[in-house]
Amino acid sequence: MQRTRQRWIAWTTLVIGFALLWPDSALAAKKLLRLRLDGPILESPPAGPNIFALLEGEEPKTLHGLLKSIRQAAKDKDIVGLALIIEEPEMKLAQLEELTRAFKAFRDKGKKVYCYLDTAGNATYALACAADHITLAENGELWTLGLNAEAMFFKRLLDKIGVQADLMHCGAYKSALEPFTRTEPSKEAAENINWLLDGIFDRWVALIADGRKLTPEQVRAAIDVAPLTAEEALQRKLIDEVSSFPAFRQRIRKEFGQDVEVLKKLAAEDELKLDLKNPFALFELFGKLMEKTSEPAKAGLALIYIDGMIVVGKNEPSPFGGSTSAGSSTIRAAFEKARQDKNVKAVVVRVDSPGGSALASDIMWEAATRCGKEKPVVVSMGGVAGSGGYYVAIPGDVIFAEHGTITGSIGVVGGKFVWKDLMEGKLGITTTEFSRGGRAGLFSWNRAWTDAERAWMQGYLDTWYAQFKGRVTQSRGDRIKGDLEQFAGGRVYTGQQALERGLVDRIGGLSDALDYAAKKAGLGEDYELLILPKPMDFVEILKKLIGEETEDEFEISMGAGLATDPLLKAALPLVRQLAPDQAREILRFLRNLTVLQREHVGCFMPFSLRVH
Repeated sequence: MQRTRQRWIAWTTLVIGFALLWPDSALAAKKLLRLRLDGPILESPPAGPNIFALLEGEEPKTLHGLLKSIRQAAKDKDIVGLALIIEEPEMKLAQLEELTRAFKAFRDKGKKVYCYLDTAGNATYALACAADHITLAENGELWTLGLNAEAMFFKRLLDKIGVQADLMHCGAYKSALEPFTRTEPSKEAAENINWLLDGIFDRWVALIADGRKLTPEQVRAAIDVAPLTAEEALQRKLIDEVSSFPAFRQRIRKEFGQDVEVLKKLAAEDELKLDLKNPFALFELFGKLMEKTSEPAKAGLALIYIDGMIVVGKNEPSPFGGSTSAGSSTIRAAFEKARQDKNVKAVVVRVDSPGGSALASDIMWEAATRCGKEKPVVVSMGGVAGSGGYYVAIPGDVIFAEHGTITGSIGVVGGKFVWKDLMEGKLGITTTEFSRGGRAGLFSWNRAWTDAERAWMQGYLDTWYAQFKGRVTQSRGDRIKGDLEQFAGGRVYTGQQALERGLVDRIGGLSDALDYAAKKAGLGEDYELLILPKPMDFVEILKKLIGEETEDEFEISMGAGLATDPLLKAALPLVRQLAPDQAREILRFLRNLTVLQREHVGCFMPFSLRVH
């Protein structure tokens, strides 16, 4: 008995001793991840290190970064739940779908998600439905009004200023240039818009119904009488509680314990931190920023972003921030890097692009096809991968798309604008032309095409259209379910509609594509991920600031483009504040016109719907 008591005392002393010596983190309280969504959710990471964001503690959010955090939290045994605060995030339906699945996977681990909303619109409410519990502010409202799509037309503006749009297209549904030649959609364009909206609306309703355990009919009935007050939303079981944010915080404490530790972010292994207690911390930070981006040290995947309008030359930042244009030189170099790197075992291509230059699209197609001959290439489509965006996606061994992805639009457009009436009739500027060569004046801005010139131009477009369809047939082969011509001609589809026609292979997101590629390459979960195009490191940014050349001597550049146009840069901030949706649409058309002026043929989406 005495010996047993002595053993018990010895073991107790040992346990207490280990507890006193054990790190504080091992005895920490339960942890809760707080995820706040506001502002744009980017596809590709910023072009370089953002020291100001680092100092302010607010870094741009990327879809991949958010998914990685949610997955990491799901695996962390110390993290027991997630507090989701949704303000005004800018996201596409495809991003919403993938985040919804990520939250479901988190909940499948037995961990709860609590969501708070001050107010909510279509997308923000649908994302909130991925949570176990939704709290809406006492005077908040649900603005789930349904889908309202707007297509802008500039024909009357051009008529007023004396500009003639001499444009043509291949495919009855290829309506990308209709805004310059019509005042309303053609029959084919309206049909295209309506079948897209049907698919998007059904998917949006399904996300809400699945999340809230309601029938689609109940959700549609609520949409038809929106906006809804908080109490009305509660009565219809669209939310779980009406209360203030402090009350939401108390509910969290009640559910997970008063001592639960709230984490505002999860630390990454390569995260740069600024220790304000250390007087030399800033110098250490600059030292880390000066270090070159490390190359993969072990087997892994390459993730290549084709994000934004497709152009010839280099990637170019958007005047709106965030995404860039996708330059053929930059993307070609990315594929070559992935192809040549022995540690890259497979390549995932994330495409979020409405198309652009036909030439640049074909350059990217060729680079991806060459890479695919040596390594698996898997494609993940984002919110839109249409026309040129579809062109660059087809080399994938497997193409993943979300239900709500907008894709297809196999077709080309071309043309020019005649400015003579504006210059002479409105401004009093006259022009005299002198030419040598039978077609020297083909793209003269002083006159429309002759019949012979128009016939030649149509043949030129037909050649590009035939090449586009040929690339699809070469890349997709017998996966196309039927006659390709019935699916081409500029027709646009949701991801689900594209799957039914064999234009894509699977429904899924970026995480699914990465998992598939890793499995295809025989990699486990612990693999390295090489992001391409590589963000500029701090040294490259400094060189750029002082005007030192940083590109490869053989790199092609088509000039600065719209992003650095001084007039556009001066006007955009005001337009962005007054009419952000219209500003983006106008900028898109200006970019399209730039491509037509330079290359005379383009692979554009037939329209860019601003769906509210």
